[in-house]
Formats: sequence, C-alpha cells, structure tokens
Amino acid sequence: MAMHKFVPPTGPGDVLADRWRLLIHGAGLQAFTIAVAIATHTVFPLLRWMQQRRILSGGVIWLEDMPGPPQSQRFDHLAFVPADITPNPGPVRKRARFMKVEYPATAYPFAYRQPPISGNAINGLGEERPRRPDHVFFGDSYKRAWGKLDWYFQVMEPTAIHRLIVRMFWQDRARVGPVAPSVTTLGTPEEASAHIKALATRIGAGLVGITRLRPEFCYHDSNPDFTYAIAVAVPMDREEMLHTPSERSNQQIMRTYLDVNRVAIRLAHAIRALGYPAQASTNLAPGSSTEVLHVPIAIAAGLGQLGKHGSMITPEFGSNVRLATVLTDLPLAVDQPRDIGVDDLCAHCRICETNCPPHALFPEKQLVRGQRRWYVNFDKCAPYFAETRGCGICIEVCPWSTPGRGQELMRTLLERRQGDGGAART
Repeated sequence: MAMHKFVPPTGPGDVLADRWRLLIHGAGLQAFTIAVAIATHTVFPLLRWMQQRRILSGGVIWLEDMPGPPQSQRFDHLAFVPADITPNPGPVRKRARFMKVEYPATAYPFAYRQPPISGNAINGLGEERPRRPDHVFFGDSYKRAWGKLDWYFQVMEPTAIHRLIVRMFWQDRARVGPVAPSVTTLGTPEEASAHIKALATRIGAGLVGITRLRPEFCYHDSNPDFTYAIAVAVPMDREEMLHTPSERSNQQIMRTYLDVNRVAIRLAHAIRALGYPAQASTNLAPGSSTEVLHVPIAIAAGLGQLGKHGSMITPEFGSNVRLATVLTDLPLAVDQPRDIGVDDLCAHCRICETNCPPHALFPEKQLVRGQRRWYVNFDKCAPYFAETRGCGICIEVCPWSTPGRGQELMRTLLERRQGDGGAART
C-alpha cells in the first residue's frame, strides 16, 4: 500500500493539505480498527467455533472452503510450483530440556484441495538472479496465494490475541504525520545518530542501528521514498517464551510487537518534530507490515547476523527479539554489518534442526534470489506456525538466546577463528 510521504510544508496551503491527508488516513484506519474490534467479539468467535466443531468431529478443514476474504493475487509473475505442506520425514524429535511445554504434533486438521504456489517459489529458493521479495504470509496477506492458511491462523487466534492486534492497529494511526516547518539541527551526521540512538533507548529500544534504505530491503510492490532506515529491537521475556508454542508465549510475542511498534512510532514522531520526514514501518497493521523487511535492515544496521533458523541472531539477546523500522531523511551516520561468528557455529550446530517438529530447517545454506544464505523451508514451516499460533521453538532453543551466553559465544568463536588464520567456517 503506497503511503503519502509528508515533507516540511512551504506555506499555509501545504499545511492544510497535510492536515487533510492525515485526517483521511486516520479516519480510514480508525474505521478499519473499529470494524476489526467488533469482529473480534462477534465474527471471529463464531468462525472459530465452526472450525473447532469440525476438528472435534474428526472432519477436515478444507482451507479453500473457509468463509473469509476473497483472494485475488496469484503471483502470476512466477512459475507455478505446487506447495507440499506435509512435514518432512524423520524421527520424532524431543524438546530441549529447558523448554516448558511439549511440542505439539504435526498432524494438522486442515488441508488444501488444490495446493497454492509453493512459498519457496515465492521466496525465490534456487533462483540465481537477484530480485526484490514478494510478501507471502502474515499481515494483510489474505488476498495472496497463502491467504487461506493465513486466514485460518487469524481465525483460530483467541480473543485475547485479537484484542492486542486491535491495539496495534489503533496505535498505527500515528506512524505517519506532518513534519515541523522549521529544522532543528543536530550537528554532524555522527552527532545526529548518537542523539537518535540515545532517544530510541530511552523510549524502550533494546537495540538500535542505522543503515541506508536500499531497494532490496523493500517488497517488490513497495517503494518508500526515504534515505535511511533505523532498525529498533525490543527483547521478549525469556521465561515467557520458554513456554512456546502456547497461548502464553503467543501473548508475549504480541505484547512485544506492541512495544516495538510503539518505540518506532514515537521515534518517527520525534524526528518529524525536528523538521525531517519520517514514518514508522511496524508489524501486522495493514500497509505498514508489507513495506520493508525488518530482518535484512537490522542485519545491515549491525544488530546481528542471520542464523540457520532464518531469524537474526544478536549477541545481546540471541533471536529473542522483535523488530520494527523507522524510515527517514534525517542525515545520519550509518552503522556497518557485524560479524559475530554466527556462521562458524550454525554450520555445525543442529539444535534448531533437531527441535523443529516439521523438520523445516536446512542443514546448509541455500541459494535464494541470487544469494547463498540460511533459509527455512516455507511450505513445511508455515502450516506448523499457523497450527501452533506462532511457534518460535527454533529461536528459543538456539544457544545464542540463552541469557548472557551470546557475548561469550561471540568472543569464543571470533578468537577461535583468529587462531585458525581468520577464515570463517561456512
């Protein structure tokens, strides 16, 4: 969804035009949020009851038959490869000893009559040429190829989760807004970056980094016209997340999304008050969640590295974080990507692999849109993710996510590499 970019006004006419655009934007989002809030207590409980009755009776939930939004986007620009949502074969895996719940089985109550295009094809698995990614799942993806599974995922969420999502939608009204007409100078780009990072930390960011916004950081149908991207991360409560996958851990995930979105929105507002364009790219809300890819931005901004489980690993919190992004034209000094030794460990560690119930993790890097990188088999991961209301097993069993261990791992791995002549193990 294209979003109008607010820039410093040059006269009363611009001020009035910006106020009008903001009014229209806010009214539309408020109306949508109110509709979702009503559906949360009416339509969704009814749909959930209908599906639960079918499950209890032993019937199959045919995803195409579920009442819900129509689908229109079929990824016609990609070669069709049918998805196979059957879990990969292999022995039954035991949970890590510190996890608090047993992992749910991979027997799904739903199925496709006609499988959609493979999520791996959408993501560009095996493609030799670079291209910008397509949005596949989560957020406003109901109209897309995997929309029915996404809809099932949303329908089966408990009302408490829907309420948190409604709060995110309401909060998202403030992610854009008019820019102050006068500029407040923050000194050099280095001084401006230090100011922004300190501000982000004060309002709740656990980690913050800055990079230039590049086309490959944006979905193929998104073109935000900004120069810089500020990555912010907020850690999740580790004790709560050890109960994953469960309603308890699901609520922790959603509360953290609410928190990291709030940080990004407040930071964008503060930058606009300085006289520079800025908007927050948040999670889940319509339009906002399909603008940019938070993980590549955060990696480029020096927050961490990509792990075998497909999530970013930080030395401070492992992968036990949630991300959001602020896009801006405020002149800033950028950070550089950090090598913390993730590849050295992931190439030989199999903990996330052996704890993944549908066996969705590859033991080695894959070619994805012209780049060899760690990748998760979407067709195997997404159904389990949907059935368990968000999963998250792989990021919690990861050794880096153990509190206090990441910094030690980083030092050990980098020192060992120095001893081996400085060559990274991949």
